[in-house]
Amino acid sequence: MFIKPFYFLVKQLCKLIGLSFSFSSDGEDVILMKYLCRIKNGNYIDIGSHQPVKHSNTFLFYLTGWKGVCIDPLPNLKSKYRFIRRRDKFINAGVIGSRSKTQKKLNFFYYKNNRDNSTFDPARVKELSSKFGREPSSIIDIPTVNVADILSSSKEIIGVSKEINLLNLDIEGFEIDILNDLFSCKVYPWVICVEELGKVAETLKNGEIHRLMTNNGYILGSRTFLSSIYILKNIISQLPSPYIKELEI
Repeated sequence: MFIKPFYFLVKQLCKLIGLSFSFSSDGEDVILMKYLCRIKNGNYIDIGSHQPVKHSNTFLFYLTGWKGVCIDPLPNLKSKYRFIRRRDKFINAGVIGSRSKTQKKLNFFYYKNNRDNSTFDPARVKELSSKFGREPSSIIDIPTVNVADILSSSKEIIGVSKEINLLNLDIEGFEIDILNDLFSCKVYPWVICVEELGKVAETLKNGEIHRLMTNNGYILGSRTFLSSIYILKNIISQLPSPYIKELEI
């Protein structure tokens, strides 16, 4: 396809004029690429992937030859992924933790005109209604998958014994459940980017996600306004990047 050479051309042009070439909402993909740029034909699992290009934390990696599994409940994304990201496997579903494993479907509150607001969380729906007067366009029954389902699906893309290089996680408050399930399965992605919107240092340091990550052998490498990026300590030697160091908070 023409996409890969086009990417390298645009990247060089951006470099010449001093711009960063990013698809992410807050530059996360550029930071992640600094950590993982020496990994050839790597892989990712993108949970809560949203659009295949716009605001994607993994599309930049796709353009360099990576592939993986993308999961998102938003309707009508399947055809977009099939057309734009043919190497990837896309799963149109909601992701649940083991505590909710009996739920085969979830109510998905879909906002047609503000798709970024779409959520499974009824509390978030109430907040959007009271603060901004926004109401969901529809409530859709969405099938669910759990971590075991995702790991099983990833084998045909990533390989049976291959480690996960990058996990991107943006699932509106269910991150702890998913991370706990991954670690229970003895799965430790090399780098994890998890949405933690607007948290200041003290809140982040004492937060449940940070404690869970550090207890499982990760260091906090970077922060953006939207996300925290963690790196697995015991693979740092395999990522010979001068950018890798623990962020003090």
